[in-house]
Parts: sequence; structure tokens; C-alpha cells
Amino acid sequence: MTDLHRSSALLTSLAAVLALATAACGDTIDVGGFGGGGGDEGGAGQGGATSSTGGSGTVGSTGGGTGQIEIHLTSTTAPFNHTDGLAGQTPTMHSAGLKSLKLFRSDTDDSPLTVFDLGADAKTVDFADGADTLVYTATAGDLTAGNFVRARVVYSWVKYEVAATIHTNGLDLPGKFDNLQVLSDDSNVDGDTFDAGHYEYLFTTSGQSFPQSGENAPIPEWSGVGGFQVVSEGGEWAYYFPVTLPIDPTLETPLRVDLAVNMHESFRWQDQTMTGFTTGVFDTTTTTFEPVKQFGANSFELTVQ
Repeated sequence: MTDLHRSSALLTSLAAVLALATAACGDTIDVGGFGGGGGDEGGAGQGGATSSTGGSGTVGSTGGGTGQIEIHLTSTTAPFNHTDGLAGQTPTMHSAGLKSLKLFRSDTDDSPLTVFDLGADAKTVDFADGADTLVYTATAGDLTAGNFVRARVVYSWVKYEVAATIHTNGLDLPGKFDNLQVLSDDSNVDGDTFDAGHYEYLFTTSGQSFPQSGENAPIPEWSGVGGFQVVSEGGEWAYYFPVTLPIDPTLETPLRVDLAVNMHESFRWQDQTMTGFTTGVFDTTTTTFEPVKQFGANSFELTVQ
């Protein structure tokens, strides 16, 4: 087996993890369109979307390979064929903080492999059109060989900006929401440290801004389309999903991996029939907003250089 084949086995699974680098805040949250297969929904913290790779590895061994593996996330907003019947728009700004990735040899593995853990200082990943973010550089020899069946990825925070119309006191005011929500404890956001549940929402219209901030915003948990699960546990907001991942850490050659995600109209919601609300517009009041159904990548494509 070639070095390229071995490294592709590792990086295909990492790409599946990074493809989930999005989050949503809303009354109802369903996530889909990540380009994965089906799979049964797991119990809490088990997940279900599958990712399959080739290759082989010896459990518990290390290979001492010096190959540097660069993992990049690239983004496009090129047109995408949505078939979910929802309304949607492409955020004018969208980013998230990627904190850590762990891999498990079984559902009961109490000594998982930590691929990386960035602590309070999560890596900002950008989803603007044409964005290219170097997420992490791994050395092959620092990874442990084994056959891994489960993955856990943690996100610290999410930011996004979307157009909206707020309805209040008989007025319909078009503007935009510039939102931050902290998803995991001890998260560094722009130099300040917050725990999960902290939020900062800013609605701007006609040159006026209406900020709102506080604590204890609901942290979304769900069993997503494709079977993966999102849970809040131990102060961290984590995706769990099964993988079929043999790792061989003997790679000696450098490698660049591009994970390309499509973010066209990735902010998706269910239109409601209320007085003043308009089809295709994200409508809110001072106390409610239309249910957000998806806030994530429509698809991803992995290329290896």
C-alpha cells in the first residue's frame, strides 16, 4: 500500500469530522446535506453517519513517520440544488471555532486517541466564498495506529450574519442579525472567555442597532439526518458519529488535504404563516423567530495533493 493510500485513509475520516463545522440556533434544529450515507441513529453520544476508508493499522503501535499532514478547509457558495422545501439564504458572514477531535476503538474505549485539542483557543474556520483555512498540521508519527470506529469533535462557538425582518409595534423592519453563541465552556472569543450558553445578538436596521446579550441560551442537541448525534456533555458541545478508520502512522511524505464545503443558502428555515410574515424572508418578532432547520454545509469534497 502506498503512503498516499495510507494517508488518504486517515484524512478522509478527518474530513468527515470537519464537514460538520457548523451550528444553528433556533426553536427547532435539523441538520442535513453533509453528503454522507445513512445509518441507524445511536443512543446519547453514539451517533450514526458513516465514513468508510481503506488501509490497515496495528492497534497500539506508533510508526515514527515524519510526514506533515496539512488539513485545509475551503468553502464555496456556488449554486446548490436544494430539495428540502425550506427557505434559505447564504449568510454574509459565517464562522465557527473548532476545538478538538478524538477517535475511539470501540463505543466503550476509555482511552481514545486525541488527534488534537486546542483548549480555550479553538481554531476559527471561515465559510466565506473562496475561503481557505489551515485547520491543523499533524505529524504522522504522533498518531497511534489502530482501527477506530467512533469519532468525537467539539466546537466552542459559532458566529453568523443573516438578513431578517423584525415585526414589532405594527412595524416591519428589514435588517440583519449578527449573532454569536458560545457552545462549550471556557471558550476564548475575541479575547474574552465565556462558558456555554453565552450569547450576543445584534439586530441592525435603518442605521440603528439593537443589541441583546446574556447567558443560558439553549444549546442545541439532536440526532441529525444521516444518524450522527450532537450532545452537550461535560461543558463541551460535541458531534459523535461512527467511522471505519485504520490509521498507519508511518507516512514520511508531506501531504495537503483540501476539504471543500458548499455553503450556498446553508441557513435554512421553515416559513411560518403569521400576520406580516413573508415567504422567503427570515421573519422574527421581539420574542420569537421562524424555526431554523439547517445551518450547515450542503456538501463536501475531499482532494489530496
